[in-house]
Amino acid sequence: MQPIDSHLRSFFEPFNSVSRYVVAFSGGMDSTVLLHAMMRQELPLHAIHVNHRMHPESERWQEHCHAICSQWGITVTLMHADVEKFPQQSLEEIARQARYRLMSGRLGPHEALVTAHHQDDQAETMLLQLLRGAGPAGLSAMGSRQSLGQGLHLRPLLGFPREKLKAYAQHHSLVWIEDPTNESTQFDRNFLRREIMPELVRRWPGAVQTLSRAAGLQNEAMQCLHELAGQDLKAAVTDRPHVLDIRMLRDLSVPRLKNALRSWVRSQGMRVPDKKSLDAKVEELVYRQDLNSAPVLAWKDGEMRRYRERLFLLKPLTEHDPGQSFQWRLDRPLVIDSLNLVLRHSELTQYGVVVPKGVKELTVRFRRGGEQLRPSGEVHHRSLKNLFQEGNIPPWERDRIPLVYHGDKLICVFGYWYADTENHS
Repeated sequence: MQPIDSHLRSFFEPFNSVSRYVVAFSGGMDSTVLLHAMMRQELPLHAIHVNHRMHPESERWQEHCHAICSQWGITVTLMHADVEKFPQQSLEEIARQARYRLMSGRLGPHEALVTAHHQDDQAETMLLQLLRGAGPAGLSAMGSRQSLGQGLHLRPLLGFPREKLKAYAQHHSLVWIEDPTNESTQFDRNFLRREIMPELVRRWPGAVQTLSRAAGLQNEAMQCLHELAGQDLKAAVTDRPHVLDIRMLRDLSVPRLKNALRSWVRSQGMRVPDKKSLDAKVEELVYRQDLNSAPVLAWKDGEMRRYRERLFLLKPLTEHDPGQSFQWRLDRPLVIDSLNLVLRHSELTQYGVVVPKGVKELTVRFRRGGEQLRPSGEVHHRSLKNLFQEGNIPPWERDRIPLVYHGDKLICVFGYWYADTENHS
């Protein structure tokens, strides 16, 4: 096996556009080896330590990381993550998500986060994903390079087993933290590491390398599925990335359709819905040719909704009371918290609304039924219901569109239609 030093030299050579490598430094053996070995390559380094405050010794570990970085002349950022456990959620996973949110937020363009994942981590991850019923995306485990935030996430040590990292650490007399929670088999990964993997290796000595190789094959399969999804989605894309033309999806088999939809969800930065939920709704969402059907597939990260022959991918809708109203002083923005929306007078002008002279305040309400508007350039008043239908405005958006009134006259459906000046003068 190639020595770690020479491997890192060749690994980082293609990344000459990276201006800074941010090393995730827990103070454990793996990340200590990574930081030390990268320092020997004279790369532009910055360390980051995330303190989860989940162990009595966490402050001492933070001090250790700060001291090591000072000794090696490496700048370190110390951060704290608030970890709150919810029912039926893994504490490990919650902590991991919190850690990556913080670290990815520190990455700028042309910067890379570097983590010390190794071959044993790869094998353990594949087994965990297999036991969770994951498909190729989960079983492909970890790649050596992927996008993260504005930059990259690199894992240069995936080809090395844990024993090789320990040999490096001992050879260079490195000092690291031993986290006692790594011994606790109440955590799934530790149980696999302490109880299952030793038995597998005793029976199949090459199990770690074999599992890592299998993960690589799954990664290749996932790339093929991704390319197939791109071809299948190409005909269905519209001028809006979160909307697909259902008619172009109906010729796909169910497995190809589900693959395409999962790829679409990932492309919008969301986690995919679970298999059971997608299986239960895919027929209604795409294949059923009923224009009055309005199925919804909702999961933690998002929603798929169908309207006419369009499929919409949305963030979960926030709670909103359409019965609320606001008095809008035009000399200041109007903030509508339930919609995370800010209305400005300049935007009215942009949409063509002419506010009568001397008017300093307008009323903003939401659809309650029976509203009418004579849109600019038209002869007759139109019901808002009719305008929404002709404008292909999905039903779930209609009571979230601000309606601007001068007195009791509707003068603007914000962002869509406005009345002629004579209609509200």
